[in-house]
Amino acid sequence: MYEEFAAWLDEKLENALPADAQAVNFNIYEEEDNGWTVQLIASDRFDPQDDEWACFEVYSTGEDLYYWEKECGWEEIHEDVREMVKTYLEKGKFAEVLKNFRAVGFGFVDGDLELAYVRELQ
Repeated sequence: MYEEFAAWLDEKLENALPADAQAVNFNIYEEEDNGWTVQLIASDRFDPQDDEWACFEVYSTGEDLYYWEKECGWEEIHEDVREMVKTYLEKGKFAEVLKNFRAVGFGFVDGDLELAYVRELQ
């Protein structure tokens, strides 16, 4: 599954995200029939104390989502996304592009966000 996710993300990150983007988030959605999707967004703000930063989109993959099917609960999907994002940050083709943002988060759109990466301020 990681290879398909990485290929999808590589395609999205090939083109530069908006210059005013401060942080990125991977929105997780539950679909019908054991389907799950991830959407990449970029926000022009970031506040580690307030998840609302992810609502201020300056970029979104829109309906071009990473989709997979798996029969399980949301907790397992959350863990799957955590592992895919963290693995991409370690060895993905555009890992350094993501690490140039102030933060990389992920989470269900109707839930709390988790930060996979926060850049140390110089």
